[in-house]
Amino acid sequence: MVYWRIIHKSYRRNLQYRLSHVVNNVASSIFGLVFIAIWTGVLSGKQVYGPYDVKTMGFYIAICQSVLWMTTFLSPGLNVQIAVRSGAVSLDMIKPVHYLWYMLSQEFGRLLYNACYRSVPIGLLLGLAVGFFFPSQPFTYFWFILSLLLGTYIGMLLFYLAGISSFWTTEIRWVHLILLSLIFGLGGQMIPIDLMPGVIGKVAPYLPFSAMIYYPVMTLLELAPPYGMLVQAGWALVLTAVALLVTNMARRKLEIQGG
Repeated sequence: MVYWRIIHKSYRRNLQYRLSHVVNNVASSIFGLVFIAIWTGVLSGKQVYGPYDVKTMGFYIAICQSVLWMTTFLSPGLNVQIAVRSGAVSLDMIKPVHYLWYMLSQEFGRLLYNACYRSVPIGLLLGLAVGFFFPSQPFTYFWFILSLLLGTYIGMLLFYLAGISSFWTTEIRWVHLILLSLIFGLGGQMIPIDLMPGVIGKVAPYLPFSAMIYYPVMTLLELAPPYGMLVQAGWALVLTAVALLVTNMARRKLEIQGG
């Protein structure tokens, strides 16, 4: 119950920013329309290999822009570095809850808010431009939600690991920028992973970044490979183990920088 209360409080705290985020939704939709226009120009009038015709690519980009607010646009470092810099992390560490689950719960409440007030509105706006995709199988919605939750969980763990590195170095901006670059470049946001050339195209499907964007989107489009959710589950387990290990190491390393 304590983690559910943390999630609920975090969700309610973000409700006061609903009007200000309307601008972000419009901007994100414009970026989506730009990507759709680029792919329309690339694919129009050409022989298409694989499932990516103009219409499917429009659906792909629209869903990607919606999914980003759940899996990628997270708080940098889950704000761990801010607490380390101010010294407030010492109070978080002595709370009668596990530090990892405490930080993830706070962020998950924010992401639930994003799902309702960012992902859904952006999906509706882009849907007006490219149309709305409806899966042929009802169970696809269940698998999509499961895949999206796994992608969200993996994203939170990666951002948490970036944030908790501040126990050793108080500046994590470079880690955050590298992480975002890898997610956008290898996660399938700009180009579907199966269209990537050479070695990158062979390795990218098995990296955690594809588990955050590519597999949830392809699951909804009913185009995901059968091993997609196994890759997501595998990375969820591996990153959980790494996060727990690093959290225990951070407890022994704790050094207050201010406060």
